[in-house]
Amino acid sequence: MPPARRDAPRSLADDLRRRDDGALARLLARRPDLGVPLPADLTTLGARATSRASVQRVLDGLAAPALQVVEVLAVLPEPTTTGEVSRRWGAPAGDVLDDLRDLALVWGTPRALRLVRTARDVLGAHPAGLGPPLAEALGRRSPARLAELLEDLELPATGDPETALTRLAEHLGTADALEALLAGAPDGVRTVLDRLVWGPPVGALPDADRAVRTASATGPVEWLLAHGLLAVADAGHVVLPREVGLALRGGRVHRTPVTGPPALTVRDRSKAAVRGTAAGAAAEAARLVEALGELWGTTPPPVLRSGGLGVREQRRTAQALEVDDATAALVVEVAYAAGLVADDGEADPHFAPTPAFDAWLALEVPDRWAVLAGAWLTTTRCPGLVGTRDERDAVRTALSPTVERASAPEVRALVLRTLGEAKASASDAAAVVDPASVHARVDTAAPRRTGRMRSLLVDRALVEAAWLGVTGAGALADHGRALLGPPDAQTASAAAGPGGRPALDSADALAAAAGALAAVLPEPVDHVLLQADLTAVAPGPLEPGLARDLALMADVESRGGATVYRFTPASVRRALDAGRTGDDMLSGLTAWSRTPVPQPLEYLVTDTARRHGRVRVGAAGSYIRCDDESALSEVLADKRASTLRLRRLAPTVVSAQAGPDTVLSVLRSMGLAPAAESPDGALLLTRADARRTPPRARPRPVNPLPPTPSDVALRSAVSALRAADEAADERARTARATIRSDIGEGPELAPMDPAGVLAILRDAAADRRPLWIGVADAGGTASRRLVDPLRVDAGRIEVFDRGAEQVRTLSVHRVFGVAPA
Repeated sequence: MPPARRDAPRSLADDLRRRDDGALARLLARRPDLGVPLPADLTTLGARATSRASVQRVLDGLAAPALQVVEVLAVLPEPTTTGEVSRRWGAPAGDVLDDLRDLALVWGTPRALRLVRTARDVLGAHPAGLGPPLAEALGRRSPARLAELLEDLELPATGDPETALTRLAEHLGTADALEALLAGAPDGVRTVLDRLVWGPPVGALPDADRAVRTASATGPVEWLLAHGLLAVADAGHVVLPREVGLALRGGRVHRTPVTGPPALTVRDRSKAAVRGTAAGAAAEAARLVEALGELWGTTPPPVLRSGGLGVREQRRTAQALEVDDATAALVVEVAYAAGLVADDGEADPHFAPTPAFDAWLALEVPDRWAVLAGAWLTTTRCPGLVGTRDERDAVRTALSPTVERASAPEVRALVLRTLGEAKASASDAAAVVDPASVHARVDTAAPRRTGRMRSLLVDRALVEAAWLGVTGAGALADHGRALLGPPDAQTASAAAGPGGRPALDSADALAAAAGALAAVLPEPVDHVLLQADLTAVAPGPLEPGLARDLALMADVESRGGATVYRFTPASVRRALDAGRTGDDMLSGLTAWSRTPVPQPLEYLVTDTARRHGRVRVGAAGSYIRCDDESALSEVLADKRASTLRLRRLAPTVVSAQAGPDTVLSVLRSMGLAPAAESPDGALLLTRADARRTPPRARPRPVNPLPPTPSDVALRSAVSALRAADEAADERARTARATIRSDIGEGPELAPMDPAGVLAILRDAAADRRPLWIGVADAGGTASRRLVDPLRVDAGRIEVFDRGAEQVRTLSVHRVFGVAPA
């Protein structure tokens, strides 16, 4: 813990040294990019915190209140006070400023606050829609024109242009003086000002330079230029100076201060309807992923050369799953994110189920859903982009790198938290949030990130949450709310701000969500009702084993509260091909059914089993073998077999000039029940779960930031920074004792990190502040010089050396220390 000091810090690095360990740990947690790799000391940490990339990243993640306060700080001259910021913002800013200080965007004391200079650069030339300071806007005018303007405004004359600009800024920035001046303005002046006052502050004016040189103010713009209320931005544009804009705004930087998230527009919906709809969607999502794994286990689609799933393969998958293309893309992407399907890595690669798919199948439906929900929450893949076109007008395909969006998990978390914060008017109702309210809340959470892509991510998050069963009938379901964790964790997540990315897929949250879903899902049933029309009715969700067996021997005809299966010769033959016998199927149906096995179904199974395998097809070009000579004669005589070009080799053997798969297909289309056999004559069985990839890890989310460090890692990092700072101080004391005594007068200069030297030099050059710098020449001789930094660029600094009275260019690596003059 550093000793308490009451004087104002001189720099951000100095401010960081005075913070306690908890404050440094919060900074590294909320801005994890600052700690990777670990800075050499606190000076380096301060320099890294002011780098453009890091500052832009944290500004982009600021909520609207914090961003508005940053804009206020960017507008005000430095240093400023908490009270002045609150007055210019229009609301108490103390808590927001404390948060910005935690993020190292603001440093100093409440009576001497400073915004890191890089933030001003990132915000641009017109923060909050205000123009440049008047001294900068009117700085292009000649001293003579400034003197004339002072005379016109009845201000004291001065021969110094800087003093003239200061007097003009003070006068024109006063509301009373401005109102008195505008009282005598010609028609149209206020109209021009009204267009510029709330931004953008720049307006087009052909030949603006000539207009300001014109003595007579014939029009409203010319009058404004003549009286210093507008300035020339360039040859074709004029700009409203900042002080004038602030005065016209009544002294406030923003029209309305945004002090919190916008209110939500909600309507009530029955909790029972929400639970039922969400539970049904969750079970259906798990079923579709299971069906996808079974489908790709038998017919794995190829991987495109560019990566991803082809458009035709996606459509085939959609047809097999009986869903539209968008839903098929969602099923595929969620299964891939969960690690259930992957590229098999072969020379001719295909997508196939992973070994994790078999482990997933062994879980109960609520636990299966929890795996899918956790993967969806954290994946950076955006299924909604599948089918859209990129910048090169190429179609984005499923499972390709083109659908990665690093902000997708953040948007999903914001959407779910927004739905979770909505309150219904009745205790037995759930709150359905209007989508426009969700968009407004997400936009307020990070205004600098708004845009078409962010809006699309919000829309897709709502659609995907409904498909996955996280929401039902537009409201967050109980098991969806459990994904957010306990209320205290939700509060911490919402307050974490930029860089703070609490995991929503924690094991505890997923387990709680699975338990909440299990409470509303109907219990799996272990029976069906067989009917005389060759159908079976499942009165609810079937147990996993029964569902797989029934799906093998029957086709699903309809789904809903009850699922209807239909038995056909093809479906029974499918079970026979997989190794089942007729007796196996009949005994299973007898055990599963609460009604006797109908006679038509018994006949169908018995007859199909009797005929199954009478005709055998093998590979020898290929051949057909049958113990019944008359059956082979019928095949030879049938015109439908002409494409096979059959030739009889023996009374019970026929050869074909086609492959076994083609021969099997043609014979089945003729109403036969052929079976394939191996070279040794054994019956060749086909199994649906034959294809699996080698073990595969889940795809890692694409994130530009390192993960948030653990508490232990944060404490270790802070301890290391403190120790490095103490070591640097000790080295400085040793260096000062050994520096040659002929350096000259001036303060003692401690050796510093080059990054810290650069940061201080940049600030001094921007503020036009003189510095003492310590410079080592090529021979190692140290010297101390009083300089005015002019420019810092590409590792070199340009300074005016007051002692030598000349401009020098120095390499940064030769500057070993700096101190204020």
